[in-house]
Amino acid sequence: MVACLCIHGFTGSPAEIKPLTDYLKAHTDWDVLTPTLPGHDKLHQLRNVTYKDWLVFTESILTQLLKEDEEVYIIGFSMGGLLAGWLARHHPEVKKLVLLSTAVNYLDWEQLLKDGRKLIAEVKTGPMKESSVFNRYFGKAKEVPASSTLQFKKMVDLGRPAFEHIDIPTFIAQGGKDMVVPAEKSVAFLEEKIDAPKEIYQMPDAGHLLCLDADNELLFERVLSFLERDFQTVTS
Repeated sequence: MVACLCIHGFTGSPAEIKPLTDYLKAHTDWDVLTPTLPGHDKLHQLRNVTYKDWLVFTESILTQLLKEDEEVYIIGFSMGGLLAGWLARHHPEVKKLVLLSTAVNYLDWEQLLKDGRKLIAEVKTGPMKESSVFNRYFGKAKEVPASSTLQFKKMVDLGRPAFEHIDIPTFIAQGGKDMVVPAEKSVAFLEEKIDAPKEIYQMPDAGHLLCLDADNELLFERVLSFLERDFQTVTS
């Protein structure tokens, strides 16, 4: 049996990767898990959680999957990509890794708020205020406890070095219009640090929320093709 652990982002929920997990469930017989990270049921609960809680929580699930399943893959979105990289680095039994909009840099909440105000000023239409990107980050920025932002930064500091030790096939996807993770810096960092077979999939017109993008079906097809591939002969 194949298991796939899918990890959402900071202040997010399984909903931001649900289209991908639904696709995997529909096209495979894999055991696809999308747990909610500690403190993410309600944002105010984040003040009682540390980055270590996220690590312990996801590692406990992964450890159980590695005991029960023949092959285990990890998919991480945004901060979930940091967690996925750290887990893969410390659990060599993991077979493949998928990184989506990986937050290898700090989230600048102050800058996000400024960008959000600018966007509202420039585009005074209902769809902008109702957009998933606006609500996902700009709308939540004021609700995130300062202590939680510090925990996110600690996760970045811990997670970044892990990518230098990744030696399993890795799929990297990034949106060209990502206003949360610097697209070029993120891809360049991962491409340089990961010394393993890898596939890089650029989505020039996509933002941060790749799994909710209009062209997400193409992304899902590429992810599934990657996870099903035999990597005895693969090029970066």
